[in-house]
Amino acid sequence: MSKFLLAHDLGTSGDKATLFSTDGKLLDSCTYEYETKFFNGNWAEQNPMDWWKAFCSTNKRLLKGRDTSQVAGLAFSGQMMGCVCVDINGQVLRNAIIWADQRSVEEEKYIKDKIDETEFYKIVGHKISASYSIEKLMWIRNNEPDIFKQTFKILLPKDYIIYRLTGKFVTDYSDASGTNAFDLINLRWSDRIIDISGLDKNLFPEVHPSTHIAGEVSKVISEECGLAPGTKVIIGGGDGVCAAVGAASVEENVAYNYLGSSSWVAYTAKKPVFDKELRTFNWAHMIPGYYAPTGTMQAAANSYNFMKKILFEGLSVVENENSLGVYDLMNNQIISSKIGANGLLFLPYLLGERSPRWNPNARGAFIG
Repeated sequence: MSKFLLAHDLGTSGDKATLFSTDGKLLDSCTYEYETKFFNGNWAEQNPMDWWKAFCSTNKRLLKGRDTSQVAGLAFSGQMMGCVCVDINGQVLRNAIIWADQRSVEEEKYIKDKIDETEFYKIVGHKISASYSIEKLMWIRNNEPDIFKQTFKILLPKDYIIYRLTGKFVTDYSDASGTNAFDLINLRWSDRIIDISGLDKNLFPEVHPSTHIAGEVSKVISEECGLAPGTKVIIGGGDGVCAAVGAASVEENVAYNYLGSSSWVAYTAKKPVFDKELRTFNWAHMIPGYYAPTGTMQAAANSYNFMKKILFEGLSVVENENSLGVYDLMNNQIISSKIGANGLLFLPYLLGERSPRWNPNARGAFIG
């Protein structure tokens, strides 16, 4: 009998990998960080090759000294709303435009001119916004035509890794529901929205439940990725909805808050919740028949990292007498400050903002 289950959370700051026994006991975990390139105000990209390197490295670290053939399967959680363009051979054509990127404001305006916003909202569960994958793909079409002409499929971050392992172009309902191209009620790509965008439906991958086995680790890639050939690869889900499962929000009306690079409040519901002012949105839940109504902010822990860069740049663990990490030093200074931060205010709109303002041009600032 197989002994291990492997999980990867392909997040914004890095790949967090965990190894479990088949009875659910955590055996080991590790993280491999990678870079996000922030530029032009509210643009954000990552290199998918960095994800792959992180994936392979963490596998080898966790499985060192263990029989890799005893891994029953691996599954994924992944950052959502990105845009990975690959050619017909699965080769990445450019850096991935990730969820934090808000450059696609003209594409957002284009869609708004073609369809009533409320109608759009009730099809996909989200408002028209530069935050989402379809607007990002339209931006590539409009601004990088040579790249777009070579694009065979658009993938979400975790699904690129799945392709490398199995050769299959697939995604799951939860991740698809963060593209602004997915019919949330009927759980399929929306012909109406894709037609409005002027894109080809064939650019989008097959969609399956999160528990679907996408395929097996191929012999060609097994040595590089540190996994045995034939290891089962389960699609998993977008991190926003995987967090719901991790927080045990798997029954109706159970709510949770997630705090990471971004932050959101969500709960589990049997129907999507459509806000009259379009302030919130809905994911397809990983649990069949459920949804996750959500409100989110762009820069949560990203704000903390921003403060580290501007106030503690160049400081390392060995440069202070107590050998504290940089974040520990920051926390100590925060604790020593009076409640109210001496009147200093911080607006956390470093990457524009989503709920409730939905303004890609919003900017962060210290005031006081």
